[in-house]
Amino acid sequence: MRDPYVPVSCALHSALELAALQHKSVVLQMRDGSQMKGQILDVWTADGREWLKLRNAHQEQIIDLTLIDHLQESPLHEH
Repeated sequence: MRDPYVPVSCALHSALELAALQHKSVVLQMRDGSQMKGQILDVWTADGREWLKLRNAHQEQIIDLTLIDHLQESPLHEH
């Protein structure tokens, strides 16, 4: 049985959308302690969940927003 889906906070969702609109490079701090760096291309809802597309120098990834703890602007490679 799957855990019940709990959407991310409105504040985090808004910050992710703003970063996507402003084409800023960000560092995503993940709930597991890892980091993901890149540019957020899009934030959307599908299949009852919230997602984002992150692009870095090597690839594009689709990430479930519930895996993100918080974000910060990347000090490098500002667009």
